[in-house]
Amino acid sequence: MSAVKSSFLRAVVLIGILLLLLACAAPAAQPAAPADQPAAAADQPAAAAAEQSGPVARKDILVIPSNVNIPAPDIWNPYIPGTFILQGMNQNMMEPLFMLNYETGQIDGWLAEGYEANDTLDEWTVTLRDGTEWSDGTPLTSEDVVFTINLLKEYAPQLNWSGAVEQWVESVEAVDESTIKFTLTAPNPRFVMENLAGTTSQAIVPLPKHMWEGKDPVIFKNEYNEATGAPVFSGPYVVKSFSSTEFVYKRNDNWWGAKSGAFNLPAPLEIRRPWVGDAATGQQMLANNESDTGGGNNPSTNAALMAQNPNLISYTDEPPLGWIDPCPRMLTINSTVAPWDKKEMRWALSYAINRQQIVDVVTEGAGATSSFIFPDYAGMKPFQDAIAEIIAPIGEFNQDKSRALLEGQGYTLDAGSGKYVDADGKTLTLDIVLPPFMEPWARMVAQQLNDVGIDAVLRILEWGIFRDQTGRGNFTAATQWDGCGSVIEPWFGMQRYHSKWVNPIGTAGTEYVDNTNNGGRWVNAEYSALVDEMGALPLGDPKVVDLMTKAVTIWADELPDIPLVQTPVFLLFNTTYWTNWPTKDNNYVQPPGHWQHFLRQLVELKPAQ
Repeated sequence: MSAVKSSFLRAVVLIGILLLLLACAAPAAQPAAPADQPAAAADQPAAAAAEQSGPVARKDILVIPSNVNIPAPDIWNPYIPGTFILQGMNQNMMEPLFMLNYETGQIDGWLAEGYEANDTLDEWTVTLRDGTEWSDGTPLTSEDVVFTINLLKEYAPQLNWSGAVEQWVESVEAVDESTIKFTLTAPNPRFVMENLAGTTSQAIVPLPKHMWEGKDPVIFKNEYNEATGAPVFSGPYVVKSFSSTEFVYKRNDNWWGAKSGAFNLPAPLEIRRPWVGDAATGQQMLANNESDTGGGNNPSTNAALMAQNPNLISYTDEPPLGWIDPCPRMLTINSTVAPWDKKEMRWALSYAINRQQIVDVVTEGAGATSSFIFPDYAGMKPFQDAIAEIIAPIGEFNQDKSRALLEGQGYTLDAGSGKYVDADGKTLTLDIVLPPFMEPWARMVAQQLNDVGIDAVLRILEWGIFRDQTGRGNFTAATQWDGCGSVIEPWFGMQRYHSKWVNPIGTAGTEYVDNTNNGGRWVNAEYSALVDEMGALPLGDPKVVDLMTKAVTIWADELPDIPLVQTPVFLLFNTTYWTNWPTKDNNYVQPPGHWQHFLRQLVELKPAQ
């Protein structure tokens, strides 16, 4: 390991990473079995070497319902905007090179076993694990990684992640079959962590050159083909069947991870991801042992489910009674749409929102309010403390200040309707789009805005339509998580408001996670310059705090988005068929089943019988 690599990891530790990143999980035990250690033969499921045939028993099936149906289930191209790794549970198939370990703050190997940088941080060398293979048995080599990176560069900005690759990667080469050298356009101490490691939901995943070469990645669907084994990826599962209402995956018993001894072969022979139309249906499935994880939006719902089924366990029984999602909920404002392009109008919205009431009602007091884009993780506390006074006004509920700002912009309160109108008598309206699962938060926000005199209207959109409209800027406001991603240090979440991500209205966003970078198209050159300067500094550099503070001061003044609440996720786990779920006392991985970290969960689950 180079001195740079070593100092990099020490820096991560210095900023609080030895503390538990999940505030709801402290104090937690260390992982029972680190993901990058070889699995013992005794831990392998008995059926590991056998081909699956005939119906699969329920005890061998992992069922995780989804409240998001898939409009294009036949697309397995993770780089087409709008269709990405989170589609279905495709992360079962698509593996990253590394994963950010929320428990330790370290960057753990997955497809790759290590990395190092030169002294100037503009060359990064990545080493693949021995024995990596594609699902069709073809060796996965450095040539595949090089092919993937060059493909993203060539087709930037048309593909997911392509803009980041174009920005940072000057060239990439295969040094040998297992070694890749990245030459960057500029020093970047966060290159591996932010691009090659699964952080919140996804990272760049390699593509099999032998299946993709000669294909146009903008239109190539990578469709299912039983004869060729397509879609070919490297993960422990392959496609069994699919539709807009259910994805089914079968275990690849020849998965490289188990054959090489790097990981346990996952115990479930099959994973099913059915779409359920409403939360109540999914909850009842859990109570009836028809699914293995899920739950409600509040503690009382989960308590009722646990009363129905004694085999259900929670992530934690202590406040906040769930794990904290790294993406605080936001009211995203389109800064190009009048009158909300004025900061005074955005501040009027913020003062009108009673965040504590949202916490008390929606999550029954189990969550917390939010005044910025950072989650309440232990690793982020030093940064939260540094900006506490700057962001404090954002959390203030003050209807009088809200009305004063509106009236200062020329609006008057109509006595008949109770709504503000402009000089022409037109009602001040805020159109808010949202996906179905954001409805509990959004309804309260809308009611609070209406209470102050703003005609807030909700439009619930199917997930694919919601992502398309917000990604293209075809909206006025949206309830979502625009600035999420800073889990151990501030740069990642803050860079998502950089001016470089602003695309023309009607043009789809293509960066990072599900098109959410600077969804509101806010532009501030000074802020962007500070973020660039911050991103050039190593983690743990004391100058990061100063630059962050200056950038946050600008952000808080302009208020491009309205922070709402921290988001506790009240997951329940069903131990009827599967055990060793991640809990506060066994916190080996971030719990959700819809992120790349789910791969770690899969190799840790054990049969209950």
